[in-house]
Amino acid sequence: MKRWGLPALIGLLILAAVSFWGFKEYQNKVALENYINSRYQMSFYNLINRVQNMEVLLGKTLAVAGDPDNALIFSEIWLQAEGARENITQLPLTSGIVGRTTKFLAQSGDFARVGAKKITSGQALTDEEFSTLNSLYRQAAQLNKDLHDMERQVADGRLSITEIVQSARHELDKGTPAGGANNFQGIDQQMQGFPTLIYDGPFSDHLDKVTPVGLGDEPTSADEARNIARKFVDIPDDESYRAQVSGRSKEKISGYLVELIPRNGEAGRIVGNISDKGGQMVWYMDSRNVGKPKVSIEEAKEKALSFLESRGYKNTINIYHQTQDNKAIFNFIPQKQGVVLYPDQLKLSVALDNGQVVGFDARGYLMAHKERDIPAPQISDQEAREKVNKRMDITRTRLAIIPTDDGKERFSYEIMGNINGETYLVYVNAITGKTDNVLKIIEQKNGILTM
Repeated sequence: MKRWGLPALIGLLILAAVSFWGFKEYQNKVALENYINSRYQMSFYNLINRVQNMEVLLGKTLAVAGDPDNALIFSEIWLQAEGARENITQLPLTSGIVGRTTKFLAQSGDFARVGAKKITSGQALTDEEFSTLNSLYRQAAQLNKDLHDMERQVADGRLSITEIVQSARHELDKGTPAGGANNFQGIDQQMQGFPTLIYDGPFSDHLDKVTPVGLGDEPTSADEARNIARKFVDIPDDESYRAQVSGRSKEKISGYLVELIPRNGEAGRIVGNISDKGGQMVWYMDSRNVGKPKVSIEEAKEKALSFLESRGYKNTINIYHQTQDNKAIFNFIPQKQGVVLYPDQLKLSVALDNGQVVGFDARGYLMAHKERDIPAPQISDQEAREKVNKRMDITRTRLAIIPTDDGKERFSYEIMGNINGETYLVYVNAITGKTDNVLKIIEQKNGILTM
């Protein structure tokens, strides 16, 4: 009895320990799946809401298109379309299933953005552009109808977000969609019946092959991605989080989806994308609830600047900000030789309860950042200032690299000034002396925007 009693006891203890470990792993897996499904559910319902808003706003443009006072409607269409595109890319669906729908949202938003600039400058929409608006309205109406049909299936219990996730995994494994993913593919096939927009905007078909230029070439492993995320993310104590790779990103910048899971269960989960080339933090989001503001906007901006400096993003300036949900959202751009580089934008969200950076987005920077040879201006600062309205009270002039709607760049003087109580940015080409762009600065209660 004594000979085998101790080994048996040890065996039982090991079995109990393994069983406990297995149960904990199962609990963690269930918790993770519930969290991911809730994120997908939020993206799905946000998508429905934004597409519905797009349909309503596009309907309004058919009644008021052309009046400069209605430029805000076009700007709102752009914001809703961009939001919808972001929501649909957050769902676990490949471009083969929602590629045409995603392209429709991107092109619609950009057409509205360009339209807003045009009517703000006093130009009327052409008959062809009005026809395009009518086509966009019909497409948005059809997409809205199809999404609401899916929503009713979810409400009736005939379809669930979990089923969409499972069918998406089936599509990845087998190459053929099933279940909920098949619903989305049906919507996408209907979108094929509508013509592609014909205009030379930044989301035109010929730009689909544009690749990121700011990544680097070194491959990144999953283990390296976890370590990069742990070191990069702004958390008080990285030892209180467990990092794991939860999947692969199918965005323009491909990489590893890394989650930082709080060990104490009180803080929010953090999800980010680490590029598989160059090991760059593409973006991350902290899901924690942000409390009442205790930090000023200026303090939050200094926190954001310090964060960028410590992560290797040197010599950046803030160009505008917004406040939303107790967070300050800042846009920064780098400078080189005194020239501001607008294509290389970085976006940060700072929690106003404690100054923590809870959101980071370097997609613009990583798509555009490269070594640039800054040319010598061919016209002087004074010659550029003479290109603007003499009635404008000029407050600032500086050199800038700006992106264009065809995906290229221009070297311009950025001239800020006031006229009739409004603030404008006029961009005069530093080589040719021609006007490259005009933007109006809009000061709102929650921040500063340009249009």
